[in-house]
Amino acid sequence: MNMFLSILGSGAALPIGARRCSAQVLNVGGFKLLIDCAEATQDRIRYNHLKLQSLSTIVISHLHGDHFFGLPGLLSTMHLCGRTEPVFIAAPKGARQVIETTFELTGNHVGFPIEWHEMDFTDGEQRIFENQRCIVDAFPLDHSVPDYGFRITEKPRSPREPLVYAYCCDTAYDERLVEHLRGADLLCLECTFANDMEPLAAERKHLTAGQAGRLARLADVKQLLLTHISARYREDEPLIGQAREEFPNSILAADNMRIDIKKQN
Repeated sequence: MNMFLSILGSGAALPIGARRCSAQVLNVGGFKLLIDCAEATQDRIRYNHLKLQSLSTIVISHLHGDHFFGLPGLLSTMHLCGRTEPVFIAAPKGARQVIETTFELTGNHVGFPIEWHEMDFTDGEQRIFENQRCIVDAFPLDHSVPDYGFRITEKPRSPREPLVYAYCCDTAYDERLVEHLRGADLLCLECTFANDMEPLAAERKHLTAGQAGRLARLADVKQLLLTHISARYREDEPLIGQAREEFPNSILAADNMRIDIKKQN
C-alpha cells in the first residue's frame, strides 16, 4: 500500500504569491484524507487533478480562517455536484455551529449527511477516525485557540512496518509534542518565522525554522516537511537552512508539491 501527500496550500495567514493557505490531501492506498481547508482549497483540488467527490473524510486542526474558511464553500460545491454519500468531519468544538449557521443564514444546505466529531480535550491523544486503510489520532497543541495535531498511521497489507505521517500546524514550541511525533516517516511542522524572530514566534504561539528542526531531531523522525510559511519570506532561505542546521533531512513545502512517503534507511 502506498502513501503520498499533495500540498494544496503552504502559506501562513494570507494567500499571496505562489502560496495559498493551509490545506493538503493525504492518500493512503487510495483513501483520501483532507487536512485543513483554507480559502481556495476546492480550486487547488481541481488544479491538482484530485476528485472532489472522492473526499469523504476531513480533519481540521483549528478554526483560524487560514485553516478553515474554505470548508463551507467546499461542502456547498460537493452538494451542487450531486453528492449523496456521507462526509466525516473532525474539527474543534464550534466548527459544526459555524457551518450550520452559515448555511442557515445564507439559505444554503447540503443534500448529504455530515458526521461530526468535535474535538474538545486538552491532554493526551485520542483516536478520532479509523477505517480499513488507516487510523487517525489527534493530540492538543499550544496555540491561541483550541488546536490539534494529527498522527495518521496506515494499516499495512505487507510485512513491512506501517507508514506514519504526522501534522502539526500551528503551535508554540513544546517538547511534550515529541511523544506524539516519535518515529514518523514524514513530519509536517509549521515554521512561520526565521530564528531571529523567536520572541514574536513565542508571543504568537508559532514555531521558528530552527525550533521545527529541533523537534524533528528530538522525535527521531525520518523526514521533516516545513509549511505555514509567512508571506515575508519569498525564497527558501533562511528557513530551510536554519531547519537543516538542526535536522538535515528537511524540505520546504510548496503549493502543488507531491511527496511520496516511504520507509527510509
